[in-house]
Amino acid sequence: MAEGVAWRSRLSVPARVHFVGVGGVGMAGLARLLVQAGFSVSGSDAAANRLTALLAETGVEIFRGHAVGHVPAGVLWAVRTPAVGEDNPEVQALRARGVPVFARGEVLAALSRTRRTVAVAGAHGKTTTAAMLTHLLRAAGVDCGYAIGGETGFPGVVADRGSSDWFVCEADESDGTLVHYAPEVGVLTHVEWDHVERFGSEAALLDCYRRFVARCGRVVIREADALARVVTADHAGVVMLGEDAVGPETVDDPEGQWVQARLNGEALRFRLPLPGRHNAWNAVMALTAAGLTGTEPVAAAASLETFASVGRRFERVNLKGVEIVHDYAHHPTEIRAVMASARALRPRRLVVAFQPHRFSRTRHLLGAFAEAFRGVDGLHLLPVYAASEARELGVDSDALLTACAQALGRERVWMHGTGEALIESVRKDLAIGDVFLIVGAGDIQEVFVRVQGLLKETPERR
Repeated sequence: MAEGVAWRSRLSVPARVHFVGVGGVGMAGLARLLVQAGFSVSGSDAAANRLTALLAETGVEIFRGHAVGHVPAGVLWAVRTPAVGEDNPEVQALRARGVPVFARGEVLAALSRTRRTVAVAGAHGKTTTAAMLTHLLRAAGVDCGYAIGGETGFPGVVADRGSSDWFVCEADESDGTLVHYAPEVGVLTHVEWDHVERFGSEAALLDCYRRFVARCGRVVIREADALARVVTADHAGVVMLGEDAVGPETVDDPEGQWVQARLNGEALRFRLPLPGRHNAWNAVMALTAAGLTGTEPVAAAASLETFASVGRRFERVNLKGVEIVHDYAHHPTEIRAVMASARALRPRRLVVAFQPHRFSRTRHLLGAFAEAFRGVDGLHLLPVYAASEARELGVDSDALLTACAQALGRERVWMHGTGEALIESVRKDLAIGDVFLIVGAGDIQEVFVRVQGLLKETPERR
């Protein structure tokens, strides 16, 4: 309770706030929300990008790089990205001044408690489900606020205050701040043990989810999600979706899918411009949550035909007959799902580029990663994206190369020291009808951008 009182005090008086690492999607979104609430915001990051440029247009003072001099006078509290540690010079300067430094999730949770909030949590599908829900509400005339972990076509791109009482956000378990949310409606897309760098056991992660669920009014889960059932077992407000909520008639095609669904005993059929049964489930969970806000889900379903995918979530471009797909998938469960969606494009060959994310996750899920890639025609690996982790906490891509070579055959797996080397290798090999799937949560998006330019310069495919 004291925590809530403290945050009501901080948020009721707009003050000067500094962001240490403001260029990421989540941090940029939170900075925008504070600007819209009347706060004076500054922020720094190692490099400028599109989001920092958008923030600068709203009046945020942006600094490039991290230095003591980048912390303005008069800052009353600060927010830092998980990517920077206590040795960051700005964090040290703030501590020396006695300025409180908070995690992004703490602040977003506090903001969300001032609204009627739907918080989407879970190991996979949070961003797409939250974006679908925002789309549904706005299409139904509800100008909801939102904070989503990907770039969208909505006002504000990654976050916006909106004018209604409703607010849609992702609640992140990775840093433990999930426990600070208290939404009117919670959505658990999927519960699975991950983030081993923080949670030493599955029990520790489940406790984090339980504490979140205990603070939800209603909570939407899938009956087939065994761990979601475990963490909601003592909650009276569970809305459980049976496996008939997405019918077996749902079939992918190269442009998406027609979803056959059943909500509240009523059958409905709608067009979704994204392939993959996991996306059909994301849509049905979003529709169910929309219904709990008072929106008629059956009527709203038709609007999903115009849903635009979120950045880094099955982004597609076709160049000279080669389909290039980019997705944020970085866990074996996500990779299997996105590969199923890629196969719905009916490729001649499926060629995959993957950058593992975190040494600890690579070690923990080594065998599962190798199994997830079974059936690909070629797998190109990059070194692990550390995400501020020390190499000693896990294993590098060399171990993954060995595991994948055993599962797929050495002739189908390659290791590249850089993205440029990977691109040079695959662009000589890709041909008309191939799907080149680029997956990972690090900086592998640069491969997606760069390969498009090179293919444009390459002679016509055979």
